[in-house]
Amino acid sequence: MLVNQIYETTIGYGQRVGKNIRKKIGQFFTPPSIANYMASLMEYNQPRIRILDTGAGTGILTGGLCQSILENDKIKSIHIDLYENDDNVLPLLRENMELVRSVLEEKGKAISYTIFNENFILSNDDFWNDRTVRSEDSKYNVVISNPPYKKIAKTEPESVVMSSIVHGQPNIYFLFMAMSAKLLKENGEMIFITPRSFTSGLYFRKFREYFLNTVRISNIHLYHSRLDVFDSDKVLQEAIIIRAIKMSQQTTNIALSASENPTTGEIFIHEVPYGTVVDMNSANLFMLIPTTLEEIELLTLVQSWDYDLLSLGFKLKTGPVVDFRALELIQDEPGENTVPLLWSNHFVNNKITFPVPVSKNPQYIVDTEESKSVLLPNKNYLLVKRFSSKEERRRVQCSLYFKEDFENEKVGIENHLNYITKLKGEMAVDEMYGLYVLFNSTFIDTYYRILNGSTQVNATEINAIPLPSIDVIKRMGRTLLEKNSITTESCDTIIEELFTNDTRLERRNVV
Repeated sequence: MLVNQIYETTIGYGQRVGKNIRKKIGQFFTPPSIANYMASLMEYNQPRIRILDTGAGTGILTGGLCQSILENDKIKSIHIDLYENDDNVLPLLRENMELVRSVLEEKGKAISYTIFNENFILSNDDFWNDRTVRSEDSKYNVVISNPPYKKIAKTEPESVVMSSIVHGQPNIYFLFMAMSAKLLKENGEMIFITPRSFTSGLYFRKFREYFLNTVRISNIHLYHSRLDVFDSDKVLQEAIIIRAIKMSQQTTNIALSASENPTTGEIFIHEVPYGTVVDMNSANLFMLIPTTLEEIELLTLVQSWDYDLLSLGFKLKTGPVVDFRALELIQDEPGENTVPLLWSNHFVNNKITFPVPVSKNPQYIVDTEESKSVLLPNKNYLLVKRFSSKEERRRVQCSLYFKEDFENEKVGIENHLNYITKLKGEMAVDEMYGLYVLFNSTFIDTYYRILNGSTQVNATEINAIPLPSIDVIKRMGRTLLEKNSITTESCDTIIEELFTNDTRLERRNVV
């Protein structure tokens, strides 16, 4: 098989060129199982085909497509353009493409190919920025890619070329995705394996707006394992494979599938409504990837809620005390004009315990003119950890902070914590407990995992999570107070009783 033959040469190359060298250029080679799966997603079925491989490496993805084409009697003529600007791998790519050519010609296929030893983004600068036009014939029926994955500066040439979709610090892989979408023919298809980070987050907002209005996603496959996708190369993002079609009309469904890694086989395959995954009417254009039927049902429930923190008058913000910038202000022991400095180790059974007997972090910060900008008024807050480890059961971990438990007028919240505050006035106790019901529930925690595969809790995403009305939130809070139990199980029970047993609650506006 072509894929296996190419992979054997790839292994040899990988042994000669170390991971550290390849990591510097964002180069992670595709295993055969992934190459075969990606090739199986191609549905093109016409006599002539133009293929683009944007970061060809050793040619294994192209090999996968050509292996499929061997079994397709309708495709007779193939042209392939391959971009690769790593001089070290080019000789092997040329060798492998000659193998592909000879095998296809032996089976009666007409094949031509061109290898561009060029930077894919910079080579297509004029086309991206509409300084030149390309005929439809010169565009592509199929684009396949495992693009480079690395962060680049906004001042890098690739970022400047595609500045219209860049916000914050870009990662070069999504520039490859956007450029490929532009190079597709109408009804052409693109098949990419990338980290899933582009599906949410503020930095990817401009890219999602362009991409999701240019193509329609037809397939998503999610790999849960972070280490087993690229032959144990340390890519710590969950990886996804997407197939998308360049078309203007809406599609009805997206085929979702998931597996732990490329060798375990698929553990979930389901067709879901397009709007369940991509809400084209939302401001952020987040993509949600449920991987079980239970998660699809949960999405349906949460997406039926009509509000969010901002529309309800609340906001999640990031703690303003950055420890290394405040070394002269923070201290281990209380003293004159000190106030509490809260860290995640003050979370004890979902409430703030202060001080803790043993702490590796300074627990106090001086209240002076110099600290004025980083201290907060002593008000009721719902604190949320910004980071969790991938082994932890929960992503969204919250704790109740009651102003009455502290005599000081101000408090410090360290930068590894987020906090939910009321924008105008004081957060009432029933509001605070009601928000706690939601954010301590498995409903919101699971929703966030579906939304974001990373271990960081981002303010943009939390502020956009759908929530019920304030009247319902207050009712949740009062119910939790009556229970005298703040466990996740209690929070889940309250939501289940209000919504899964009676979905008409919002319409009746019960308070």
